[in-house]
This record gives sequence, C-alpha cells and structure tokens, in this order.
Amino acid sequence: MPGASSEMENQVVVRYREEDPDKPDRWMVMEPIRYQTAIGEVTIPRGYVTDFASVPVWLWGLFPPIGRHNRASLLHDFWYDNRLGENDFGMENARLLADREFWFRLNEAEPNRKFRNRLMYLACRWFGRQWWVE
Repeated sequence: MPGASSEMENQVVVRYREEDPDKPDRWMVMEPIRYQTAIGEVTIPRGYVTDFASVPVWLWGLFPPIGRHNRASLLHDFWYDNRLGENDFGMENARLLADREFWFRLNEAEPNRKFRNRLMYLACRWFGRQWWVE
C-alpha cells in the first residue's frame, strides 16, 4: 500500500492556537514533518495550521479529532489544502490517493480500530470533495 512509515518521519510537534477565536481547534506545526507517500516524499512545513481530524464537535465522542491518528490526519489535511497530485493525476484521483493514504495510516496507527478507521475514510470520501474544491 502507499507510503509506509519510515525512520525519516519525525514526531509531530504542534502548538495550540489560542489566538484563533473563529476556530478554537487549530494547531500550528512547530517542526517540519516528513512522510513517504504514494506520490513521493511530502514535507509539512513549520507554521502549517491544522485541526487534525476535521470532525464536527457533536461526533468527537466517537471520532476524536486528536489521538494516535494525528500523523494520518495532519498529512491528509496538508494533502487536501495543497491539492497534492492534482496536476499529475486529476482531481478525483488525487483525492482518492489522499483518502487512501489516510486510511492506510489510520490502520497503521490504530490497527485494532478497523471499523472506526473505515468510517473515517468513508467520511472523507463522502464529504471531502467540498473541501478539495474550495
């Protein structure tokens, strides 16, 4: 499957963004984070802002936005925000790659939560298009 974890991937170091009253669940990346993915190496730069898993507050009990899946969520957010692969593969295929990479990494981070991981993946497939095209 796409990009497996490697020794080049470093820890996720973020700072909570208290100064963002419009979106209180925002975090800023404090150290660059590297990934090996299906489309090659992806580096998330210092200063990138994420909400990790983009889950409505009323679903946080079932699908917490923060957890062992932070690395997967961070990569997925960055992929969508930057439309990675869109020029090479087209919008739908690039989105599909992003979502599949997310699912793969969810299962890697939390292998005992296959059902929840599948639901998170399906939510990206069902509702993610609106964020990709904004």
